[in-house]
Amino acid sequence: MSKGQRKVGSDKSEIVATIPRACADEQAAVEFMEQYRWKKTGPCCPRCGDTDVYQMKDRKTGGRNKRFLWRCNGCKQQYTVRVGTVFEDSRIPLRHWCFAFWAASVSKKGVSALQIKRQTGVTYKSALFLMHRIRFAMAPDYSAMPKLGGKGSVVEADETYVGGKPRHKGQKGGFRRGVFDNTGKAPIVAIVERGGNIRSFAPADVTAANVAQILRENAKTESQLMTDRSAV
Repeated sequence: MSKGQRKVGSDKSEIVATIPRACADEQAAVEFMEQYRWKKTGPCCPRCGDTDVYQMKDRKTGGRNKRFLWRCNGCKQQYTVRVGTVFEDSRIPLRHWCFAFWAASVSKKGVSALQIKRQTGVTYKSALFLMHRIRFAMAPDYSAMPKLGGKGSVVEADETYVGGKPRHKGQKGGFRRGVFDNTGKAPIVAIVERGGNIRSFAPADVTAANVAQILRENAKTESQLMTDRSAV
């Protein structure tokens, strides 16, 4: 290899390099999750926070326990890397969680539960459960981010309804409030800073009070608000 040339794949991050094995082998998936969950603090108990913990071993083989259990010397509790995460109370193997997280992260247009079902072999119900929890885990925490807008900035706000199908013959979609009241469509409110970021929300209902609260929590009061003439 001549000077200045780089090995193919040398730009891969540590995670990208190790994720394929974690998607194929259960122990590798568990160790992958343990490594990145406890990377800063080291292995610790998710219940009491004690770092005086140890891996439980299989008496016959001397290897790791089949359930990949840890034990805390502080609170005497047993736990796994799943406790306190979106994996908790799930019997789906962690290798499938790793694959679903990877697929959701690299797909520009998102990934469907049917695709996860086909590629992992889990049931559709399990794949749907996986994706619901993954989307929840990946949702941005707007409360920890700076508010949109500011002096001289324009913030736009609007609502729409997505999903579902009209239940009455001849009924068509539209954006006027009331059209979707009995069609099963979900309300979505979005606020956009011109030339900046966008934030979207799925409130239980679109009312003046709900939209006003969203604006107060996510946009600076000195911003110029642009919206339509809807009463909400």
